[in-house]
Parts: sequence; C-alpha cells; structure tokens
Amino acid sequence: MFRPVARAGLLPGANCLSKRLVGWFLPLLFLGVLFVWPLTSILARGFQGDWVLHLLNVRDWSITWFTVWQALLSTLVTLVLALPGAYLLYRKRFWGQRALRSLITIPFMLPTIVVATGFTIFRDAGHLWSNPVFWIITAHVFLNYSLAVRTIGSFWMSLDLQTEEAAALSGAGRFRTVWSISLPQLKPALISAAASTFLYCSASYGVILVLGGGQVHSLETEIATAANTLLDLPKASALALIQTMLSVIAFGITQTGGRANIGIEVGEHDGEVKNLDRRDWLASLLTFPVFAILIVAPMSMIVYKTFTEGAGFVGNFMNLGGRGTRNILNLSVLDAAGNSLRNMVISAAIAMVIGVVVSYLLALPANNFKQTLVNRILDVMFLLPLGISTVVLGFGYLVTFGGYPLPLRETWMVTPLIQSVMSVPIVIRLIYPALVSVERSHYEAASTAGANRWQIWWFIELPAIRFSVYTAAAFAALVSLGEFGAASLLAYGDQATLPTVLYSLITKPGGQNYGMAMAAATLIIGLTFAVVFAISRENLQERRPKRNGLA
Repeated sequence: MFRPVARAGLLPGANCLSKRLVGWFLPLLFLGVLFVWPLTSILARGFQGDWVLHLLNVRDWSITWFTVWQALLSTLVTLVLALPGAYLLYRKRFWGQRALRSLITIPFMLPTIVVATGFTIFRDAGHLWSNPVFWIITAHVFLNYSLAVRTIGSFWMSLDLQTEEAAALSGAGRFRTVWSISLPQLKPALISAAASTFLYCSASYGVILVLGGGQVHSLETEIATAANTLLDLPKASALALIQTMLSVIAFGITQTGGRANIGIEVGEHDGEVKNLDRRDWLASLLTFPVFAILIVAPMSMIVYKTFTEGAGFVGNFMNLGGRGTRNILNLSVLDAAGNSLRNMVISAAIAMVIGVVVSYLLALPANNFKQTLVNRILDVMFLLPLGISTVVLGFGYLVTFGGYPLPLRETWMVTPLIQSVMSVPIVIRLIYPALVSVERSHYEAASTAGANRWQIWWFIELPAIRFSVYTAAAFAALVSLGEFGAASLLAYGDQATLPTVLYSLITKPGGQNYGMAMAAATLIIGLTFAVVFAISRENLQERRPKRNGLA
C-alpha cells in the first residue's frame, strides 16, 4: 500500500471534508449501482437457494474441485517458469531485454478467446497430445506468465544486491543463493503472484469453454450453461455464490501479499546490474525456450493459419465483411468489430474518469487514523471488481437490470458499462501509485507561487503522471476490446462483439468460418501488439536522459 505524501495547497480549511465527500459521490454511485447492486442480487439468490446441496452434489462438487485443482496446478507451473524469467529480465542485463519485457506483456492483454483459439491449433494436431486439461493449463500459463514475472521481477529488482554478492563471494552458487537468500525475501511477491494467478485461472471462462470442448467444465462454464441453456437460475445463483467465495479468498490474499505490478514497463535498478554470463545457463535454459515455445508459437500459428486456411490471407480478410458460411452470424465480423470499438471507447472513457477521480481522492493526505482507515476500505472496494468473475457479474446484470427500475439489459450500453466496471481497478492500480510518487517539493513550490488546486493538477500532477495515464487508457481499452465472459451473456443479436463472433466462428464447421476466425484473431493480436509497443516506446523516451536539461 502506497502512503500518500502531505501535499501543499490541497483542499485547505474547514471545507476539506465536505469537498472530499462531494468528490466521492460519483465514484461511489458508479460502484454501488453497477457493481454492488448486481453482485449482491445474485449472491442473495444463491443464499436463498440450496447452494449447500449443490456443493455436495456429485457433479457440482466435481466441477468445483476441477476449478480449484486446475487453478492450483496452473499457478504452480506458472511460478516455476516465472522465477527464472524474473531473474533474467530484472536482475541481469542483456541485449533485447526491454523488447522481451514488452513481448511477454502481450499474452496477458490478449482476449482469452484469442488465446484459446491459438491453442486449439496445437490441440487438434493429430501428432500431439489432445488431452483438454493439458491445453487448458498450458493456456493459463501463457496468459499469466507475464503477470507472475512482473510481480516477482519488480519486487526482486528493488532488493539489495549486496547480500547476494556476499553469498557469491563466500562460494555459494547461483542456485543456492537464489534458494537460500532470494526466495525468502521474495515471499510477499510470490504470495501476490500466486494468489493473482489462481484468481484468474479459477475465474477462467473462454479458455475452458473452447479448449475443454464440452469434455470438462468449470464453475464459470457451468454457470453460463445453467443461466443461458438450461434456464436454471437457482442453480446458476448457487454456483455463482461458490465461485465468488473462491474469488474473494484469492483476492484477499493478493491484498495482504501486495498489489501485483501490471505496468507495461518499470524503472531500472538503482544499483549495478551485471550482464548475463555463463553461470546463468540454467535460468536461460528455463526462460528463452519458454519465450519461443509458450509465448511466440501460439501467436505465430494464428498468423500462419490466416495464410493457409479458408480462402487464404487476402480472401479471409475480405470475408470479414460477410456473415460466414450459410450466414451463421447475425452480423458481419466488421460490424461486430465496430460494436467492439464503440464499446471500447465508451468503456475506456468511463473507466478513466472514475479511475482518475478515485486515484486523486485516495492520494489526498489523511489527517487522522480514521480517515486513513476509510481510504483503505475505499481502496479495496474499488479494486474488488478484479476479484469477481465477469461471468458472475454478467449473470448479475441479467437478473438485476432486466426491468424496472433500471432496464439496462435491453440496451447496448449494458456491455460497455460492465466492461468499464472491470477496467476501473486497473486504471487505479496504474495511476494511484504514480500520483503518490510525485515529489512533494513540486506541490510546495507551486503553492508558494500562488497556484490553485486546479493549476497544480493541470500543470504539475498531470504532466508528471503522463505515462501512467497513457498506460491506463491503453489497458482499459484492451480489457474492453477482449472481454468475453460478460459479453457472451449480454451482447447478442446485432450487438455481438468481436470476441463473441470469433467464438461462433471457431465452433461452427466450414473452412471459410475457420479462416475468418484466424483473420479476426490476427487483427486482435496486431492491435494488441501495436498498443503494447507504442506504450513501451513512449516509456523508453520518457526515461531517456535529456540533453542539457532540455527535452
């Protein structure tokens, strides 16, 4: 938890408390109506039903157990692979290091439906193992590898190098130094990375839906089936309650262990970082093949299939203007892309407004212990959507906003609204730390010169956190673009989004449909790649030393 610095000129006088309350009104209204209300509605239905009986039911118990153990196994594999990756990317120096840091971020930002599409290529290859659980776990590692590497690596980078150097001088090898010295110090980061990874894997929907192929089910897929196919709302509510319990436990652990670093780039180590050498052979052996096989291969295969499947590269992209073989879609892929772009702009705009306001209010100095406690509670409240499944929340929207007094379910706005709820925590996690890290002397100098609160924000704070604002906006946009769980429940007919249309294409027979799916997935990968590297480049220029004090 970052501690806000005392900042000069911030709401002085007796009106401070009242201005704080006015500032919190809009964010709390947003959170209360669009998150707390639908979530409590669905949980209340779960408590009213026979949720204990569902937990004890043989099928439901097996589904719950599969959700837990596959998430645990995915987490374990991710951490084992992420440790050497964090060591190389954050404790050593080598050519191409920055590019690799950016490259591993792309899978984390890709839509899960695109990731699942990529791994179906390997799963369906006749000479490879076709066990769906194996490919589900592999896809989960692909998605969460970046999160674990950055969480562990950014913390590892902040540790003092002297202890490790002293151990090396005493004759300890690299493995023993890491095992005896580094790992005990990395405990908070390991807990945070493990809990975050477990949270995302247990709430996985698109990956299990596609790669499971109907053979395996998790709580997420079973909730969607009960709500949409079987129309069994009591069962869906009971399973949503169980899923939420798992998510809240994992979310609570992430908060005690520390926040995961999700920035595209972080600062460099203050001290000396040594170059990669021969003694790092084991870490290199466990890392560079992972980049090639786990990170690059699935995305490359999608692009390759775009050239070789269906109507070929040009034909597949031209077919995106149609509705697939025998018009299986309700709208063209380009129309769905238009819906996604519209939703992305609206969702990102809402998330940025709410996220910036919340970050600013949280960064205001607390005058007493009570105010500090209130800020901490509010902080957790606005981060809580990260810990709730999008399928559970989407089901809550179906139940809550189907009629009076707020019939949102009948409008296209319901999709960008729920996507903005899921994006706000990411905006806060990027902007709030940047705000509280701005030097106190800047505020004092501006206040002494007679600047008011608005001038300090516009001329001092906003330029200082510019990169964090860019990154937050990019992340919020990509989250909206790739969101599949809630959209699969709420976006239907002519309001379908690109991920939902992509799922329809890969589950329907026909070479044209498959080729169109590959082309659509390639477009999403290209867009994600461009955004990530544009932000990384901006950050590199931001950190590059200025000549003669001038930009």
